[in-house]
Amino acid sequence: MLRQIQQLIIVVLLILLIASLPLMVTADPETQSLSFDPGALPQVYGEFFTQIADGDLGTYQQGTRTRSIGEDIGRFFITSLKIMEAGILAAVVLSLVFGVFISRFRAARGFNYILNILASIPDFIIIVASMILAVKFYKMTGIRIISLRPDSGALNTWFPTVLVAIAPTLYLFKLVAVKYYQLSGEDYIRTAVAKGMRLDYINLQHVFKNIEPFILAEMTKVISLGIGNLFIVEYIMNVSGITKFIFQANGFQPIAIGLFAMLLMSLIVYLSIRLLFYLFKRVLIHE
Repeated sequence: MLRQIQQLIIVVLLILLIASLPLMVTADPETQSLSFDPGALPQVYGEFFTQIADGDLGTYQQGTRTRSIGEDIGRFFITSLKIMEAGILAAVVLSLVFGVFISRFRAARGFNYILNILASIPDFIIIVASMILAVKFYKMTGIRIISLRPDSGALNTWFPTVLVAIAPTLYLFKLVAVKYYQLSGEDYIRTAVAKGMRLDYINLQHVFKNIEPFILAEMTKVISLGIGNLFIVEYIMNVSGITKFIFQANGFQPIAIGLFAMLLMSLIVYLSIRLLFYLFKRVLIHE
């Protein structure tokens, strides 16, 4: 428990430090030099926590307008959470289905081949190329599958979800494929095969149970990959998500609030995946 508290304190301090970097580092155009002045930080931090204690989250700039963070953070948070939750869930399901349960079929091998090709391409290039292909598809068919308007509903949500899921899916699928190959050579798997047990039963009762701890151990990295893609996708596709407080604001308050919201969102996604695995084992594996 003490270790978790220490980690939480370190994360909070890092977020405050990152949010305050624009205040500490300033550029002098005359001398073309950077100056570092952390002297104002105690006052800034004090005002931040005082405002939070008073129930005031502050304001941020949206174009030429000044808006309240408290009025917008709820819907922005829900939008980003939906994209992240669906993207990470899709990555977990696809990696398990194609990496374990149907890995023996030719379709799964073809999917593996496609993912290996995509894994060699940087995420940013995949995202930009996907948007270009979506625009070309619209010109050819007249069917709109993406929108850059923040008020376009599902068109501004489902395609960002697909793009956010790309990096976590590539990473998890390779991890699951390697672990599945390693476990296939274990003695207890060979014994189960020699006893004539069905392959589906072996994958579910033995392989999955041994792969699950590796997936949960890597889930923090998987979520961080999703968060990295979320920053890119919400910015270039004009999604009204939590990153608006970070990209469209230059003050300490909105940036810090946005980063803390990102931390909370990551925790919710992580706990939901753990709950999903728990329910899956209780229903199908009867633990």
